[in-house]
Amino acid sequence: ERETYATMIQDLRPQIAAFAPCDMPQVLAFTREVERRLGLLCDENMVLKGFEGWPERKVECLREAVARHAELSRIQSGWDPHGAAWRTRPNVIAELENVLERFEASSATVEWYQRERDALDKAYRAQGIPFDWDMVKKARESAVALARYAMQLVLDAYGRLDPTDVGKQTCSVRGQLRLAMQTAFKFAFRCHQFAGGFDSEATSLFAALKAR
Repeated sequence: ERETYATMIQDLRPQIAAFAPCDMPQVLAFTREVERRLGLLCDENMVLKGFEGWPERKVECLREAVARHAELSRIQSGWDPHGAAWRTRPNVIAELENVLERFEASSATVEWYQRERDALDKAYRAQGIPFDWDMVKKARESAVALARYAMQLVLDAYGRLDPTDVGKQTCSVRGQLRLAMQTAFKFAFRCHQFAGGFDSEATSLFAALKAR
């Protein structure tokens, strides 16, 4: 393979070394092309060891930046109740659990990015690689969308109950929804702390939930 792909690797080596992207889309496009070419190798590490001056650290940083970008994109899409990645559950209680589970699954990761931002940025910049840190901000803001959805979910469900119906089944449902509203209220407060604030819509929903 070393002989077969020598021309390709020797051509790619200075391109990677000289690559100076201005933004994340350039990083994504260039890395896709690098991966396409290196994907031809059966044993990448073994082959590349034979080429002096191969920019191994830069390639690692490119791959890491692309992977982290994909991870943050997945979190954002996973926290979008109206997006294609969302799978709605069959009832209000189950759907509220769905919201909480999604937040719990990824909130620690977003907080980790927030803590490690300076160290990661320094490592990437050492290789001349920019990273779109707005994605961390957008992920935090996505938590507000989750809070809005959770609050609206329980408020709408409670609002559909007939206040004059005092039947045993309705009273049971009413009790379950009151507990769900308490859960949604606590969750919304966590999202407020996590995101560093609410937008006007979330603030109004929070006040309405508190009034219940």
